[in-house]
Amino acid sequence: MKRIFSTLLAASTTLPVVQAELEDDIPLGIEAVTGVRSGYVYRGFELADTLMDFQLQTEVVLEGNLVLGAGGWFATETGDQFTQGAAFLSLRHDLHEQLAVEFTTSYQDFGGSLFEDGIDLGGSLTWFPDEDWTLAAAVHQDLGPRGWYLELQGGWSKRLSDDAYFSLTGGFSVVDHYYGRSGLNDFHGRAALTYNVNSMLSLTPFVGWSLEFADGDGSEVYGGLWFEVSF
Repeated sequence: MKRIFSTLLAASTTLPVVQAELEDDIPLGIEAVTGVRSGYVYRGFELADTLMDFQLQTEVVLEGNLVLGAGGWFATETGDQFTQGAAFLSLRHDLHEQLAVEFTTSYQDFGGSLFEDGIDLGGSLTWFPDEDWTLAAAVHQDLGPRGWYLELQGGWSKRLSDDAYFSLTGGFSVVDHYYGRSGLNDFHGRAALTYNVNSMLSLTPFVGWSLEFADGDGSEVYGGLWFEVSF
């Protein structure tokens, strides 16, 4: 876990300098998200009950269609029985308005879990048929257990007013030699309602689910609330 905190500390101390140097030439955006949820399911595995999490993420537009992202994430279960931290980098290339490809790498650090610490490598392809729909395919290799995780997911959103919109996502996952599982893994999704309090702050209550195909820790339904600040 010390490596995660060191990475986040380095990012937080250098970010103001980078922003000052690039703000006149390269668009820079920062998002901070914190939240609480009644249960935590990660890739079809129930890892915790009530959980609090915090994420800091930034994106830098390198060119008109090439975006570099970086950030960190930390979560802890009430009672400190489970923790998860991550530092990640991503590179997204917008092929055109309706198609984007992205590559990610992250270091995952787990405490109180069957999951192993290690590097996760991933790639995804996302199609935007129109402004309301998205379809995506992603594949990850987790170098901790040396297993594969594949996902097909669709999303739909509907603007309810100038300050609120509803979103619904759902998808299937397939795993190969991933913590004792191979084959169809779960059907998962989330329904969320986002309200923009102002140009910087938004609130998002949500309900999520993970319905397993194989024997494991069972199907889960959970709820939560996110607070997001953008600047």
